[in-house]
Amino acid sequence: MNKILLFLITVFLLSNCTSDKERLQQQMDDIQVWIENSGLEFTGSGTGLYYHIEQAGNPNRIPDSSHEVSFKHMGYLLDSTVFANVWSPSDHFPLAGLVVGFQEGLKIIGEGGRAVVVFPSTLGYGSTARLGIPEYSPLVFRLELVNYY
Repeated sequence: MNKILLFLITVFLLSNCTSDKERLQQQMDDIQVWIENSGLEFTGSGTGLYYHIEQAGNPNRIPDSSHEVSFKHMGYLLDSTVFANVWSPSDHFPLAGLVVGFQEGLKIIGEGGRAVVVFPSTLGYGSTARLGIPEYSPLVFRLELVNYY
């Protein structure tokens, strides 16, 4: 009985791992299609995040995880559904408190810089649905790093 239970648990865990891998691969495929259709040139960071620099920021003013940041942003899904549009400087937020893809994007552009970033749900909200964002959604953000403290 214990061997059967152990076998069933193992099969369940392995099937979930496969579905997670398949889900991520599907998201990466969808991101590649979105990038191809965007008409913009993107660079991959190696983590799953892709970015297009619209305006270079100050390369000597790059925040790290210990900083608070003020930024502008517009967020949308791959189907162009807008879920956030805050194109005025935000209050200060701890960089470490933002989703990983957002953190990474702000670290790439530097103060005063503007970029479009796109990343899979593993760098976003994952399996958690948020207001206007379904679970497992790749996200696109237009970001501008106004300042950091």
